Parts: sequence; structure tokens; C-alpha cells
Amino acid sequence: MHFARLIISLMVLLMYGGTVSSSESTHLVAPLENQGAIAGCSWSASSKAFGRGDIFISEYDDSRSLMNIDGSDVELVMATSHGDLEQVGDILERTYRAEGVLVRARYRATSVCADDDEHCEITEYEAIFDVSKGSKRQVVQATGDVGC
Repeated sequence: MHFARLIISLMVLLMYGGTVSSSESTHLVAPLENQGAIAGCSWSASSKAFGRGDIFISEYDDSRSLMNIDGSDVELVMATSHGDLEQVGDILERTYRAEGVLVRARYRATSVCADDDEHCEITEYEAIFDVSKGSKRQVVQATGDVGC
């Protein structure tokens, strides 16, 4: 029975590029309740699986990060960061924490500013967010950007 649910979850991921839950009926991540909590230069990510709205936002300097987890907007603290997004294909991996919550994020640059483009301020990326809270876990594919 569990194997059949895993196969169905993987099929949904392949067909829709959405989410896969490793626990039965686990829905940890949702669009942020306060979409305007961080404005201006920032990070943002959304997922087609959730329709409209960002599932992750962060100040440009990473001083404040938010994600809706288990029905509430949760303030996350960045614990680790490795890599960068300077060229297309670059990988940046970060770990965020909150009380009882662990978020592992893997960003891959899909569009970066050319060195000679003084007006470009946005880097676009694909992201995978692996979110855990207690025994619940959800993996979400998203797209987003960072900049002003």
C-alpha cells in the first residue's frame, strides 16, 4: 500500500512538477498568508502546484526569511549556506531553521545578469525546498528570483 502511494506521488511530480510528500497526506507548505511581508530587494519563490502566491520570501541580505509551514507563516533563520548563483547552472544550497522546523533549499541559477548590463538586477532560479517538521516532510519544486 505504501509502495503504491509512493509510485503515485512520483507520477504526480513527473506530470505536474509539483510536490511529493514522504508521509501520508502531508501538506506542510502553502502560499504565504502575508505575501507583502517583505518588499523591495528580496528573494521570492513560488510553485505551480500551489497556484498563485509565493511560498518563500527573504530579505535580500537574508536577515529575515519566511515560509508558510503547517498553516502559519514561519520566520526562518539561515543556518548554513554553500555555493553561489553567479553563472547559469551555479548551485546554492542553504539550510534554514525555526523551532521544530528544518528547511533545506537547493537553488540552481537559470538566468543571470550579463557583466555589461548595468540595468539588470535580477537572478532567476529553480529551487527544491525539502521541508521537515516533526515526523512530517514535504519536498517542493519551485521557481523564483533574487534581486531588486
